[in-house]
Amino acid sequence: SSQVSGRGQLPREQHTVGAMVEGDGCHRVVAAQRKSLVGRKFSASSPNGRFKAGAQAIAKAGGVLLRIEVHGKNMFYFFGKARGGATLLVMHVHFGMAGAFAVYMGEEPDATATTRLRLETADGGKRGLPHLAAHLSAMTVECGSVASMYDRLVLKLGPDPLREDAEPERLLARCAMVKKSIGLVLMDQSIIAGVGNIYRSETLYEAQLHPDQPANTLTRAELLALWRIVVRDMQAGFKSGSIWGKKKGPLCYSRKTSACGGKVREWTMGGRNVYACAKRQRLDKQRKAVVVLAPKAAVRTGTAHLGRVVSAAVAERRKRKSGESMAVQHVALKDDTTLAAARRAASAKRQRRAAA
Repeated sequence: SSQVSGRGQLPREQHTVGAMVEGDGCHRVVAAQRKSLVGRKFSASSPNGRFKAGAQAIAKAGGVLLRIEVHGKNMFYFFGKARGGATLLVMHVHFGMAGAFAVYMGEEPDATATTRLRLETADGGKRGLPHLAAHLSAMTVECGSVASMYDRLVLKLGPDPLREDAEPERLLARCAMVKKSIGLVLMDQSIIAGVGNIYRSETLYEAQLHPDQPANTLTRAELLALWRIVVRDMQAGFKSGSIWGKKKGPLCYSRKTSACGGKVREWTMGGRNVYACAKRQRLDKQRKAVVVLAPKAAVRTGTAHLGRVVSAAVAERRKRKSGESMAVQHVALKDDTTLAAARRAASAKRQRRAAA
């Protein structure tokens, strides 16, 4: 949907085969754009016409990008008339299954049928700043006021492991109140924001928790251990540009046999495939609900302390070199270097086919 104002609606997770952009991917996009886009003034247009009113609203608000916030898989762009001024418009973006937000400083490719928004810098000549063009493709792009498009939506989201202000106590309190499985809890963005299907299977394997285990039967220690694993794995994904972090690949997700040698079972949960190891993850049907007190979790959330991150181009090159399909973890961060690398890879693929 693309609405100019009104109540923001959190998009439902799509029940389709593929890899949705997970929270670490969204944080990578925002981290890069805070450096390149924030503080710049933009003209806006909608190449495919699906965000025409929104592009006009951005221009009317002044076109200056004041700040960007990310909560889980939801990104929020604040526009106004001048740096340091009031926010007059907020744009909410949710990539969905295959969105991307590309920023080009050099050669700008043609917009595609999915390009809902094109931003172009309108202040380079005056301040000696580089000319930039940005192309946005996403499942959800909508805009409105701070109250309707940011405050209201953020209230509906759970703690984000990659935000500095994450409060794991909220997760523990919600788990104590719900009877549904921990596997469904991890995909419920109102309980914990940013975890996707791959992280669900991988973190539950590492925590030795069966996806079907009711959340309200887990102890405080188990939930805090799971939270620490989620934070650690998503921080590694943010820093490396790969959902596997420093690992060579999945420990359980999409495997027949897990890293510990156990047989992996695959089934559908909440419309998405989930994986569990028969050896490491045992379902305890006899467990009773427990009362979970929520102390401070001894783990540092957020990304500000992680230092330099692997660039988008290097992350994609490693992905290609490993032989992993680009569809396993969709990469939303795009720029001049990833465009050039994609063209080289396509050219090499055509040459190999011609030689065969």
